[in-house]
Amino acid sequence: MNQAIRLSTLGHSCVLVELVGEDGVTAKVLLDPGSLTPPLEPIDGLDAILVTHAHPDHVDPAQVNRLRADGPVPVFGDATTAKVLGEAEVVDVTVVAPGEVTIAGVRIDVSEWKHQDIYPGVPVPVDFGYLIDGRVFAPGDAFAIPEFAVDTLLLPTGAPWMKLAETIDYMRTISPRTVIPVHDGGLAPAHREMHRGLMQKFAPEGTTVLRPSIGDEITLDPVG
Repeated sequence: MNQAIRLSTLGHSCVLVELVGEDGVTAKVLLDPGSLTPPLEPIDGLDAILVTHAHPDHVDPAQVNRLRADGPVPVFGDATTAKVLGEAEVVDVTVVAPGEVTIAGVRIDVSEWKHQDIYPGVPVPVDFGYLIDGRVFAPGDAFAIPEFAVDTLLLPTGAPWMKLAETIDYMRTISPRTVIPVHDGGLAPAHREMHRGLMQKFAPEGTTVLRPSIGDEITLDPVG
């Protein structure tokens, strides 16, 4: 927890997390390359792909295959994700479980949650949350309330399963230092900015809601 972290927002819930040491980037992890993210290209030095759950907007086999065009990249996700990707001939998928894994020297804490309900009778998948380097928490499509403090939260902003009031209440419960809005690929630009403005207006004291565009980089300074 003594390195800077650089986050690049790539659209919808897809975020590139890079740990940056004094000598340069030491690890690169990509979250949720799904169908609502603009087409991706291979990322030089990518160490792993983390998938929170098996919905298409979070894992798209075509996106994964594009990312792996220059060589294999390990994927971590649930059993359904492994099945979906296996059908697209992505074979090196590790099925995760709650606990701790280390990728490229980075500690990633994995927690298991239920995907938020969409509507009675609509089945929902298992949802994994990832805490990267003890600082960046990606809850996927769950209003997951972990036992640990969250420094930076990747906050769902728009979805069929949520009201904006619910995501604001979730943010206020978690009370992170930094909020990065995600899961907004289905929102019109005007609604996206409206949601972000209201999230900032009702953020708890000490919480900053950022407003990145696709491709923007955000640097989190070292702590500890």
